[in-house]
Amino acid sequence: MSSAGGSQARYRWLDPGKGFPDEVLPRKRQLASALRALCCLLRSEDPGKSGSRPLKQAEAAKRLGCTADMLSRYLNSPRIPSQDFVERLYKEACADAAASGQDVGITSEELLVLRARALGEQAGCEHCQELGRRIDSLTEQLNAPCPACAAHERDQEVRRRQRKRAAAQLRSARKEAAGLRAMLADMKVELAEKLAAEAGLREGPAAKAAGALLPVPRRTRDRQQNTKEVLAARRLVAQAEELDSSGREDLAFTLLRQSTTEVLTPAETALVMVELRHREQDRLADGLVHAYGRDQENRDVMAVALELHENGATDDAGAMLRAALG
Repeated sequence: MSSAGGSQARYRWLDPGKGFPDEVLPRKRQLASALRALCCLLRSEDPGKSGSRPLKQAEAAKRLGCTADMLSRYLNSPRIPSQDFVERLYKEACADAAASGQDVGITSEELLVLRARALGEQAGCEHCQELGRRIDSLTEQLNAPCPACAAHERDQEVRRRQRKRAAAQLRSARKEAAGLRAMLADMKVELAEKLAAEAGLREGPAAKAAGALLPVPRRTRDRQQNTKEVLAARRLVAQAEELDSSGREDLAFTLLRQSTTEVLTPAETALVMVELRHREQDRLADGLVHAYGRDQENRDVMAVALELHENGATDDAGAMLRAALG
């Protein structure tokens, strides 16, 4: 026999799943299974050997004060051990389990109840058998899931899922807000560059040479809109339209409102409102016209209203002025 096969045969007596002969009654089988599990916790006391090595059957029998043959009968046959043996096995198993950080999984009282039931079953005592059946019934009732506890657990699971969804939505909203902030920052950079370019043109050599001249009236602005203004308005409206179509009307309106009040010029703001009407985004347009007229300075409101009037949006210009007047 190989060493591996010898090792398996040597510890076969510790196998908790080992079957029982037909003459072993159910209560005794329950007791024997519990005793087998406790025997599996016993470890060698020989300091010259590994402390994690399970005991051989003869070693365990010597430690428990019985013969190997008697131990085998306790674990596999109808023979029921004495109470002293059961208590000693439990004590030894608890000591070894504690040393290795394990749990025996059963109390001393529960083990003695198993022995008492096995004795009653063996003696054919009707009282003991009836008591055993009652104990089984109560055990089943105790192990059965409590409806109230099950309902509470389901409610807790629903709340956990709701919190998880809310956290995901919050992360998504924060991500979108970060994207909006980045978008606004880019638009501010573009506006600053445009203003700087315009300032550079105004402060060119010709302007410096004419610095001593008296100022002349400002020329009426060309009705042909600046290409950059049109592109900025269309780009902003397209982004707001995309947010609105995905069910995020609140973010769409926030983007429009912050962009028109913090980034865009009055001319560009008016173009945004005109573009919204052109794309039939009337809900966003109405809200933006009202909010701008209500919240902005009168000079800005008048400038945008004038641009709207020049672009043919007279109704929106009037609505903005009425919002400004309260």
